[in-house]
Amino acid sequence: MVRLIITTLFLFSGILLLIAGCGGSSDDSGDTALSDATGIHIEDAWARPGSEGRMSAAYFIISNFDDETDILRSVASDVARNVEIHESYESEEGMMGMREIQNLEIEAGSTVRLEQGGLHVMLIQLTRQLQDGDTFELTLTFENHGEMTITVPARL
Repeated sequence: MVRLIITTLFLFSGILLLIAGCGGSSDDSGDTALSDATGIHIEDAWARPGSEGRMSAAYFIISNFDDETDILRSVASDVARNVEIHESYESEEGMMGMREIQNLEIEAGSTVRLEQGGLHVMLIQLTRQLQDGDTFELTLTFENHGEMTITVPARL
């Protein structure tokens, strides 16, 4: 009989712990943090691996939480001899291509994705091999927010 009571109490305690762990949280700090954000934020940066002397590309998300438009003027890195902002496009003949753009406008309150098949940063003539897991720095120069340096991992 004592054994049955102990087993029942043990099971009941486990059920209470499970219920407590599944309960919702009243903390809405995620929403508050997002609504309180200001300035330029860079997220999800990554680059393709590449061989020394070859090309690679970097991708990331730029969010402008300010009340005025900002412009990404240039990108620099010691991992490549030349670093350019590019956009992918389709010609009238249906051919895909890439071209350099001088300024990337990030409107107030908006987010711009640099991604495969769209806007991206070209790393031309890599100065070293980039392998999966390596990291390097990119310096982004904005018209209003000045320079921002981010760490970019290479991944497949």
